[in-house]
Amino acid sequence: MFIKSDYPKELIEKTIQKCLKTSINQQNLNELNNNKPKPETKLTLSLPYVKGIEVLKRTLEQIGVKLYFSYPLKLKSLATLNIKPQSKSIIYQMNCKCGAIYNGETKVGLKDRMKQYKTKIKENDINSSSEIVKHHYIKNGQCSFDPNKAFIIDNETNYWKRRKKETIYSIINESINKCDL
Repeated sequence: MFIKSDYPKELIEKTIQKCLKTSINQQNLNELNNNKPKPETKLTLSLPYVKGIEVLKRTLEQIGVKLYFSYPLKLKSLATLNIKPQSKSIIYQMNCKCGAIYNGETKVGLKDRMKQYKTKIKENDINSSSEIVKHHYIKNGQCSFDPNKAFIIDNETNYWKRRKKETIYSIINESINKCDL
């Protein structure tokens, strides 16, 4: 899933090795110190609640990651919302006329990213790395994404967290993005 979403292979391997090493070290410590309680979680993560994310929570708990949900749309948060949403370092969504969904992330801002998509769609290059262009090409131009109707679904300034959130939203929304479990 992470390779298809263009995560660096070295980072994936390094993270897996680190998790395995930590797990093995913890098992060795527990065998030596049976009197000490074993910590249940090593990592915690907070994501906005979206219907269906409970499946991800159960899966993460099996590998020692505790997932907490945040509920950003409480009455208090609605009363104090900024009028102008943050437009840089975001995760966004575009819907196609055929019902397909594309989730993406960008640091440059939503307007600039949409200009890039408009240019790519006009070029209509099947060899493009853009899933949107490929979708448009496969459907023979009969359906298309409207960059003017794209909307922000989350903000994240940290690049790696933003990429992870993009992947999670892509899985939940069954996006056409390059990712699978």
